[in-house]
Amino acid sequence: MVTDKTRTIVWQALSWPSTVVHIHKVNAGINGHGLAVGKTDNCIPFAIEYEVALTANWDIKKVSIKSLLDERIIKLVHKGDQWYDAMGKHLVEFDGVKMVDISISPFTNTLPIKRLQFESKRPQRVDIIYFDENKFSLRRLQQIYSRVDERTYRYQDVELPDFVSDIVVDDEGW
Repeated sequence: MVTDKTRTIVWQALSWPSTVVHIHKVNAGINGHGLAVGKTDNCIPFAIEYEVALTANWDIKKVSIKSLLDERIIKLVHKGDQWYDAMGKHLVEFDGVKMVDISISPFTNTLPIKRLQFESKRPQRVDIIYFDENKFSLRRLQQIYSRVDERTYRYQDVELPDFVSDIVVDDEGW
């Protein structure tokens, strides 16, 4: 029996008014869809819609990020260990990366929480494709995640080592 589960989660951010994320989970996969409106840390207004299509095992299939203020769109397709843009161009700089972090959305911080094995409190470094809302661009970087307790995970930024954030999840790890 196929079970559909739909959840709407609203996060209040410190740097912009709010982020609304609609998550539709099905046995065959997970689809995260969100809308974020506000100002970047450089005081640049943004309205961004994004979608992340995942397998049931939290492997990324597709990512789409669209500015609602202008014509900018980023589309990524993940096949095996390779990434491609909307035109089918192989993005070699992202080969081997398994996760994406859309900087304005806590939803993508769920990917390492769901995918990494946290058997101890030892921090784990992961390569990710990072979406920077200030530049509306992608780049490869590392992030550090560790498990603090059963429902709390710690995110540390490698480039800004003073930035640390605890992420509290619900009983299902969202």
